[in-house]
Amino acid sequence: MSLYVRMDRDLAPRSRERIDYLLVYAVCFAVLMVEGVLRRIGSIITGHRPAPLGAIFGEARLKAANCATSSFMGL
Repeated sequence: MSLYVRMDRDLAPRSRERIDYLLVYAVCFAVLMVEGVLRRIGSIITGHRPAPLGAIFGEARLKAANCATSSFMGL
């Protein structure tokens, strides 16, 4: 068996894992964006200064990456 055949054989499971990761990431990101927007609306209602919109996207992106990574690690 050559190295080329072995690399070719391992390509499909990795791409499947990547798709699974991206799906989990997308779901986590959507849920965390809703949470961030609700917190922003709550801070506007209570009279506090809301976080900038870019901060909400960044926070949701980081939390979604942690959520997706830990879901595949068994944490």
